[in-house]
Amino acid sequence: MKFEAAVTIDRLVQFWMEEIKPPIGKALEIAPDDKLDWAPAKDMITLGNIFLHIGEASLWWIDTVIDDKKYADITKEKCPSKEEIEKVLDEHWQRLDGFFSRMPEIQDQLFDLRRFKRDVEVKGEWIFLHLLEHDIHHRSQINHYLRILGIKPPRI
Repeated sequence: MKFEAAVTIDRLVQFWMEEIKPPIGKALEIAPDDKLDWAPAKDMITLGNIFLHIGEASLWWIDTVIDDKKYADITKEKCPSKEEIEKVLDEHWQRLDGFFSRMPEIQDQLFDLRRFKRDVEVKGEWIFLHLLEHDIHHRSQINHYLRILGIKPPRI
């Protein structure tokens, strides 16, 4: 048996859209409206704001770091409705689609940013992998919150 070690960007994009995106949408669908402003403990991010934060990450990395645009914080003290959150997530997926199509030309490009009080350079491929990891991390966090609430999360 031969092991194929190369994982292509195309295969990761397919995995992202088939295995990461649907459970996030399903989790929003089953999250109780009255629990969007809930968090397991004081000073933790609320359930609804985790969904917003997923969309916020691509907004910051793509618009601010890659395209050098002004970034606007989209998380809220009082969480908006599911319809508004769904709109943010739809914009996130659309933004990612555009980002994925640009990967061939930007994957080796270096981007400057200030992170953890120091200036760093990151490649486009690093941003790609970071956004993938970010969505997976927060999908898991959402599922954990749902379990605490006694709700069976979507299959992952």
